[in-house]
Amino acid sequence: MLTPFQYQVSEYDCVPTSLINAISFLFHRKEIPPMVIRHIYLYCLDTVGRNARFGIGGTSKYAVRLVGNWLNSYRMKSFAVRTKFIDKEAVKIDKEGKINQCLEEDGVALCNILLTKREEHYLMITDIDDQWIYCFDSYRRFSVRGMQKNVEVLESQDGRGANIRIRQDWFNQKLNERFCLGPLDIRESLLIWRIS
Repeated sequence: MLTPFQYQVSEYDCVPTSLINAISFLFHRKEIPPMVIRHIYLYCLDTVGRNARFGIGGTSKYAVRLVGNWLNSYRMKSFAVRTKFIDKEAVKIDKEGKINQCLEEDGVALCNILLTKREEHYLMITDIDDQWIYCFDSYRRFSVRGMQKNVEVLESQDGRGANIRIRQDWFNQKLNERFCLGPLDIRESLLIWRIS
């Protein structure tokens, strides 16, 4: 049984929620070992904010890389994935790019984008066409103000489809703008393929 994608339960858990959704995208519920879910939450929300409060800054890129490495090495008879962490100039939507290649090979890409000019956010890319990038954004929203030509909220009938689409030319920008990959130094993505 395929399960619907999940939404964040807080302002900080976009990375673990996106990771869980990526695993749900690739596997049926009965194929997902509990150890995978446990390790995703164990490694994420690792930042420390003011007053020594864990998770207030979300999940670091080091934790994303660590989860990716752990998933790469974990094997069960019906569960095996290959992951690749990419960053900086490798993170772009381009016909020859690694993200496009991953999607063409039935994988999924988790991408760090700018949610505001200073706030970063992870979402899951499931498909690309000539103009649009189709994503599942775990931050539930019913509209996106001021972005009508570049970002559209979609209705997912079964809870497993894209709920947002972003114009490729907007998404690829190096500017500090909403729903863009932004400057090269903050770009990061985790690519995940099913191999079992």
